[in-house]
Amino acid sequence: MKPFRINRRFILRGMGGIGIALPLLDVMEPMRRAFGQTATAPRRFVAMFSANGTIYNSWKPGGSGTSFTLSPILAPLAPHQSNLVVIDGLIDKAAQAAGDDHQKGMTTNLTGIEALPGPAGGTAVGLSSGISVDQTIANQIGKTTAFRSLEFGVQTLPNGDPLHYMSYAGSGQALPAQDDPAAMYKRIFGSFTAPSGSTTVTTGTGGAGGSSGGATTAMTLLNQRKSVLDAAIDSYNTLLPKVSANDRVKLQAHADRIRDLENRLIQMSSTGTGGAGGSTGAGGSTGGGSGPAAIVSCVKPGAPASIAFKQNSNYPAVAQLQCDLLAMALACDLTRVATLQFGYEACDPVMNWADASITRGHHTISHDDDSLAQSQTQLVNINIWYAKQFAYLINAMKKIPEGNGTMLDNSLVLWTNGLAKGNLHSHSPMPIVAAGAAGGSIQTGRFLTYAKTNTNNFLVSCLNAMGVAGTTFGNPAHCTGPLAGLVS
Repeated sequence: MKPFRINRRFILRGMGGIGIALPLLDVMEPMRRAFGQTATAPRRFVAMFSANGTIYNSWKPGGSGTSFTLSPILAPLAPHQSNLVVIDGLIDKAAQAAGDDHQKGMTTNLTGIEALPGPAGGTAVGLSSGISVDQTIANQIGKTTAFRSLEFGVQTLPNGDPLHYMSYAGSGQALPAQDDPAAMYKRIFGSFTAPSGSTTVTTGTGGAGGSSGGATTAMTLLNQRKSVLDAAIDSYNTLLPKVSANDRVKLQAHADRIRDLENRLIQMSSTGTGGAGGSTGAGGSTGGGSGPAAIVSCVKPGAPASIAFKQNSNYPAVAQLQCDLLAMALACDLTRVATLQFGYEACDPVMNWADASITRGHHTISHDDDSLAQSQTQLVNINIWYAKQFAYLINAMKKIPEGNGTMLDNSLVLWTNGLAKGNLHSHSPMPIVAAGAAGGSIQTGRFLTYAKTNTNNFLVSCLNAMGVAGTTFGNPAHCTGPLAGLVS
C-alpha cells in the first residue's frame, strides 16, 4: 500500500475556513524516508541577551564537567540541567579595544570584532564592523524558511546608537529588534492566508497598561476562539489514525498548546486584561495578551490590540509574549534563527518584579560598590529573573516533540551578556549558558571552564554546531579555532 504522506506546508482546516499549520511530522518527510532512513529535523539557533553584567560568585556553578551544581542565579534552570552547557572563563577580546565599554559589549557580543570608529573627540564607538554569528548561521540555514531570521526585543528602543543592537548583517548593518509583540505577530503571521470566506478572529493583547476592550470584548473573543479551537481539535481526529505513534504524540502536544490558549483566554476574559490578570509562566512573568495567540501560531487572526510595550511595568508581560511568539515561529518552521534581546547595555528598567525592594534602575544599581549588600542581592535577583526567562523559553522548546526527542534537542540556544561585571565594565570572564544538543553536535549536562580563551572560539563552535564550516570568526587575530571539547 502506498504510504500516507503530506506536504510540509499542509494545513488543517476548521470551521469557517480557519487554517492551522502543523508541527514537523515524520509523515511530512520525503518518500525515501519510508524505506528505513531516519528523518532529520532542522537545526535551529537562538541567542538571548541580557545586560549590565552579572554577580560572578552567584553565577558560577560548583564542580566541573558532568558533575556540577547550579549556582543561585542559574538555579531556575535546574529542571533543564541535563540540557545545558555552562561556559566560564572566556574573554571578549574585541571589547577590550578603546571606547565606551557598554557600547563595545553590545557590538562585539555576537560578532567577535571591533566596532567602527565613533564620533571624533570622544569615547563613543560606532556600529560593529562585522557580521554577527546568528546572521552567518541564518545565511546558511535560513534560505528555505519564510523568515531568514527574526529579531525579538523587550524595550531595546533602537535609535541608531550601538548600545541598542546585538545582531548585524554586516559591517555597520545593525538589525533592530522589534519591541512590539503586536507588530511582531503581524509580521510573522499576518501574511498567512486562509481560503476565501474564512473567519477572521480578533486578538486582544491587553496587558497591564495596555488596551483590552474590557470584559465584554474579551468574552466575545473567547467565544470566537473556542469555536475555532474546537473545530481545529476535531480536524486533528481525522488525521490521527493515518499517522505513526510518534506523530500522534506530536499532534497531541500541538493540541495541548491549542487548549492551553483556550484556558488562558478564559482567564483573560475574567479579568478584562491580558497582563496583570494573565497566567504566570515558568519565568515568573505575567502573561496574556498576544502571547496566547502565539501558542496557536499559525491561525489567521485579525490584528492584535496594542500593548504599551515601552511601559516599565509591562516588561515582564512583553517578555512572555515574545518568548511565546519566538517558540511558535520555530515550531511552524517559519524561521530557524532568532534573537531575543532584553533591553540593551546600560538600560535602566526598574525591575521591582524581580525584587520588591528595587526602586532604582538596573544600570544604576549595577554601578554600586560590592560592599552594598542590598545592591548585590538585587542584582542577583535581577539575573535570577533573566534565568527564569531563559528557562521559560527552553521549556517551551522542550515541549515540542521532534523525531525521538524535542525541538530543543535539535537547537542551540544561548544566553549571553554584554558585560562580565557591571561596576567594573569588564569583559572577562563572560557569563555564557548554552542549551540544546544542536542535533547531537553538543554533549549537554556539562560545566566547562576555559583559560585565556576568547569568545571568538566559542562563536566558531556555534557555527560548527549548526553545520556551518569554519575555523575562525570575527577578528581572526582573536581566534584560534573552535573551543576544545564543546562540539563533537
